[in-house]
Amino acid sequence: MIDQNTTPREIALQEAADWLIRLTDADPQEGDIEAWNAWMEGSAVNAQAFDDIQLLWDAAAEVGVDRVLAARGASGEAATAPGSAGLNGEPTGTARAAARRPARRSRGLRWGALAAGVAALAIGVGLLRQPPAGEPLELRMSAGIGAPRHLALPDGSSVDLDAGSELVAQFSRHRRQVELVSGQAYFAVAKDPDRPFEVRADGALAQALGTHFSVARRSDSVRVMVSEGHVQVSDLRSNGKGIQNHVVQLLADQGATLAEGGPLQGPLPVDAPSSLSWLQGNVVYRSESLGNVVADLNRHSRVRIVLHDAQMARLPVTGRWSTADLDIWLESVAQALSLSIVRGPDEILLAPLEGDAQGTKQ
Repeated sequence: MIDQNTTPREIALQEAADWLIRLTDADPQEGDIEAWNAWMEGSAVNAQAFDDIQLLWDAAAEVGVDRVLAARGASGEAATAPGSAGLNGEPTGTARAAARRPARRSRGLRWGALAAGVAALAIGVGLLRQPPAGEPLELRMSAGIGAPRHLALPDGSSVDLDAGSELVAQFSRHRRQVELVSGQAYFAVAKDPDRPFEVRADGALAQALGTHFSVARRSDSVRVMVSEGHVQVSDLRSNGKGIQNHVVQLLADQGATLAEGGPLQGPLPVDAPSSLSWLQGNVVYRSESLGNVVADLNRHSRVRIVLHDAQMARLPVTGRWSTADLDIWLESVAQALSLSIVRGPDEILLAPLEGDAQGTKQ
């Protein structure tokens, strides 16, 4: 039963746990699927709650009896019936929901681990409760190799994380702050004039109140691109160092680049659809450095791709490829630059063809 003090987040978590039971207990009926889809689309809070529940369910599958009992002891609570508590998640397809159905023989233990884990996490990190007044809510989000993610943020914004990317976000009453740790991300920012939305990446700071923009950490630079609205980009390195042009204002179809060891450049005209082609599973390059292309490849490849020598990283690459076919992407890049591909058990080497070694060092 939900009392008057229960927050929308807690309600969503409890409902998400109930939905997970219905979708994994037996073959879900068409009416269940339609109702679940309607609930998922009802709010970003619901979608995030279901993702958290799924993550904890998967983790519970690996938890042994001893760890379940330890979690119960840490929380001071016994495992409750399925659906009494839960964690969060993103919208997933019917096939994925059905594929997650557990073996019945492990169901009791798994639900015990789930419930105990929820209770322990609720106490340990405030997962089910909002942080105390004045303390920011911190979230760490990542996308796996070859697996981009769309995620809802607690302020009503959303973020698309490209494969192999990671960010840390903090939300408080006065600020919305994100650090892009690796890769690239596209932000759809909910309007909130009283709380600027800030994204930091190395020495660059992008600030917006409500807009759509991307930030990418490349091997030699940070790039910001605006597809809608207005974004201010600042060079945080400029303080006290005499670096010129340390702030630029960007509008739609404009970008800025902060190169390593160089000044902030912009506003620069950009082709937004091409720059954001990764959202549709493609990459588009126009004289992009091979070093950056290989970095993109490595966010999709489970076998690391390396260059024969550092000078090769400056070679320009132009073309369009689908990220869904890694082999064609890699082989086409190699063919365009007359490079050989040497596949090993632990890495894939890109090297000049015999007789062309000097060509890469010009």
